[in-house]
Amino acid sequence: MAQERSVMDIGVVYYRIRPSGGEMEANWYSTRYPDEKCGTGLAKGDTSNGFPGEYRITYFFADGTLSAELDLRIEKSGDIYSLAYLENGETLLAGVGFETPEGLVAGYRKLD
Repeated sequence: MAQERSVMDIGVVYYRIRPSGGEMEANWYSTRYPDEKCGTGLAKGDTSNGFPGEYRITYFFADGTLSAELDLRIEKSGDIYSLAYLENGETLLAGVGFETPEGLVAGYRKLD
């Protein structure tokens, strides 16, 4: 039996570093929301070492309205990236991902 969409709280995100540096663009989807449309985001931080680092990210729904503003911490170990999404120093979401030729793809879920 499949879980109802309202019960699940998992998502996927794809980050790309802007050519000018210092920012990453994001496309994301979460099962938390009933419409099956991807949102966008913009992260600001130091991208001089690639994806690892600390960022301030603003996410938007597909219609352009604000979804969330969070701190994002990305760490790399081997080929795998660990992601933590924080609000006021508390980790709300955790994820894992890997690099593709054009960006970083990751799955994430809400922490209990």
